[in-house]
Amino acid sequence: MSVRKALLWSFAERYFSLGITVISTMVLARLLTPAEVGVFSVCAAFAAVAGILRDFGVSEFLIQEKELTQDKIKAAFGIAIVVAWTIGLLVFCSRYFVAGYFAEPGVAKVLAVMSLNFFILPFASPAFALLNREMAFRKIFIVQTVANAIQTVSAITLALNGFSYMSLAWAPVISIACQTLLLGYLRPRDSFLWPSLKNARSVLGFGSMFVSSRVIETLTNNTHEFFIAKQFGFASVGIFSKAAGLMDLFHNNVASAIMRVATPAFAKDHRAGNSLVESYARGTAVLTSLSWPFFGFVAIASGPIIRVLFGPKWDAAAAVATILAITIMPNAMMNLAPNLLAATGNIKRRLKITLVYAPIHIVLIALASTISLKAMAAVFGLSNAIMVFLYLRQVSIILNTRIRDILRPSLASLWVALASIALQALAFETCLLLELPGLISLIATGLAAVLGWVLCARLINHPAYAEVSRLVLDAWNKRQARKKAMP
Repeated sequence: MSVRKALLWSFAERYFSLGITVISTMVLARLLTPAEVGVFSVCAAFAAVAGILRDFGVSEFLIQEKELTQDKIKAAFGIAIVVAWTIGLLVFCSRYFVAGYFAEPGVAKVLAVMSLNFFILPFASPAFALLNREMAFRKIFIVQTVANAIQTVSAITLALNGFSYMSLAWAPVISIACQTLLLGYLRPRDSFLWPSLKNARSVLGFGSMFVSSRVIETLTNNTHEFFIAKQFGFASVGIFSKAAGLMDLFHNNVASAIMRVATPAFAKDHRAGNSLVESYARGTAVLTSLSWPFFGFVAIASGPIIRVLFGPKWDAAAAVATILAITIMPNAMMNLAPNLLAATGNIKRRLKITLVYAPIHIVLIALASTISLKAMAAVFGLSNAIMVFLYLRQVSIILNTRIRDILRPSLASLWVALASIALQALAFETCLLLELPGLISLIATGLAAVLGWVLCARLINHPAYAEVSRLVLDAWNKRQARKKAMP
């Protein structure tokens, strides 16, 4: 499958998921309280760190490995089972200790259920990685869309029946079980292999470096959850998580669609000995042109967004969301860097970056937690800037080029972002003056964002405009071809 076709399927999957996620978020935010969401969020942060250990870099190893043999697939499968089941037992056994630390019995209940994921996922992740390696994104579209729909239906059904925060714990377990069964049917036929630990050295070498960096990154990125829970309470955790959730809407539904294709695409070019400078620079330009206007939209209209999506009891999240949206903007310049490092086997460099960035971020978060939630959101700006510089420096070394050459195509994104954000601000202020309802204001501001983006991107011939145009044209041509083929 070509990169452009892979992107088309990846975006299709992400936007179907976005629609499902928005519906789920709107309903669950009205069924659950901030404190209930906070209990689950703390457990999710704890499980996220354990989840990185669970995979042990197996997925990335299978994607980037130049000479992938059946013995290596068996070894990856075997390591995935041993590590994941061990982590699952540790999560289950430590649940009362974690619950005691936060003085919240519900934490133990949620962790007990979440531990089940670790016993199921090893049967899914190797197959999922092989589909990514083969860039079989049509099959991934089917798997992910079905799994997301099942998770949403399960969570809402359980919440309506009074399961409280346990609805958020059980829904992923149900979804992952269904996803594993579906992957068993769609996975590459030659990947039905018995697990083995023979010849596991190459997997362990790659995985140890990868998992070290990812665990530190994940722990660092979720540190604020623990500080907030201890300092301000679980309701504040829920408020902050809803604000951060708006940032995740872009990452999970736009950036991840590009990054999911980027890793196997980079790995494929790397195996072929091709230069990655142009593809990385172009991919970064596309990401910045999309992310900056989106986060500008969140910064401008956080109040109505929070009110429409989550309801009035979450209004306190609006100010936090505005700050987070501004501080996260620089990240778009290095979002593809971790994928590049993994695809080229430079996991050690990723670990070095993490070891420098992590302590700085944690110290800043700890200091800010003595002030307020807004202060905690603000310090992300400084630590993000440091992380961006560290990653871009390593990318420039790997690609044997200068940072400014990597970012030169992204300079055009500044003009696109400015045009889009300026029209957004004008539309939003006009809606305020006219005292229009929140939903109408969001629609008008969103349309202004798209209009500003399209006009400026087309005027300056931005790389993202060309890519979007091709994706739309490909989709249109396929639709016309299917119509002609119909009797």
